[in-house]
Amino acid sequence: MTHDALWYGEVAKNFGMGAASPMNLRVCRQLGRIEFSRFLKAVGASAPRDFASYRQLFEAGQEIFVPEFITFEFEYREPNTQIFRVGDCFAHKGMEKSGVLSEYECGIFVRIEGWFDAMGLKYSRDQDLSRCLKYKGLECVIAYQFDNLANLEEKNK
Repeated sequence: MTHDALWYGEVAKNFGMGAASPMNLRVCRQLGRIEFSRFLKAVGASAPRDFASYRQLFEAGQEIFVPEFITFEFEYREPNTQIFRVGDCFAHKGMEKSGVLSEYECGIFVRIEGWFDAMGLKYSRDQDLSRCLKYKGLECVIAYQFDNLANLEEKNK
């Protein structure tokens, strides 16, 4: 993450946040796709077919890819919703310290959306992340609803 922060800072300093932020979002999405595709291959898993198998894959992946200093809480609501709560956010702190928080677009969830892409998931989220939620004075709580996941019991009704 240190490399990421230093690289982002250099791009922002030399090209401005107008260039740095979209680049960061594209890279985060690609990174998420690549790392989770590799994870699926390494563990011999295929795309999840139901919410329970999604949860199992997601939690195994987050154990590997999410450092301990990132404080997430997850809540799963059947049949197909996952809620993320971010407490102490390293990106928020870093952008605030750099003085560019007002222009920062969150790359954390874009990276996770790359994981969703790797799993072939269709989803919607309830928040606009074009600006940091904490910057907007909101709690960082984001709900994703997966369109192609539900309990097998629900599918068989």
